[in-house]
Amino acid sequence: MYTDAQKRSHIFDLQTFLRRIQQSEGSAAPLVPDGIFGAQTAAAVREYQQQHCLPVTGIADQRTWNAIYASYAALIAADALPMQTAFFPPESDTVLKPGAKSPSVYVLQLMLSEIAPHYNRIAAVPLTGEYDSDTQAAVRRRSLPQRPRHGRRWPVAVRRTPPRMASFSCRRPA
Repeated sequence: MYTDAQKRSHIFDLQTFLRRIQQSEGSAAPLVPDGIFGAQTAAAVREYQQQHCLPVTGIADQRTWNAIYASYAALIAADALPMQTAFFPPESDTVLKPGAKSPSVYVLQLMLSEIAPHYNRIAAVPLTGEYDSDTQAAVRRRSLPQRPRHGRRWPVAVRRTPPRMASFSCRRPA
């Protein structure tokens, strides 16, 4: 049996779909979902039907529902975040060294700048994309502080890292 709660939920979904479509079209007053199929919802359905060459009835029949959902799904897909970016390609044997200029150096500088506020001895690095003396100094830090600012101990993997890194390797472990 189709309950009132289910009906309101489906109407709310329809209104949400129509609202997103209206927003993409620059509507000044997009539909506000409330789960009630009132005059505003019927008007939004009629408007959609007219714009998409469907019979203009103001009723969300199966054909109208499918068309509205398809439009909504296309908009949501366009809103999706891009695929994850691989800054260091898996096959890369690149070793970043002083004088190198590349997007990978920029990412390294970004990572160093992001951790700088959390540790006393690490200075922010200018984001230039060039492995310059500032970047080299940040990578070559003699040692990390005994404890990060948050007061906890360093993770085991960091404590076991050699104190000096002459260059930053992009190689993946075998």
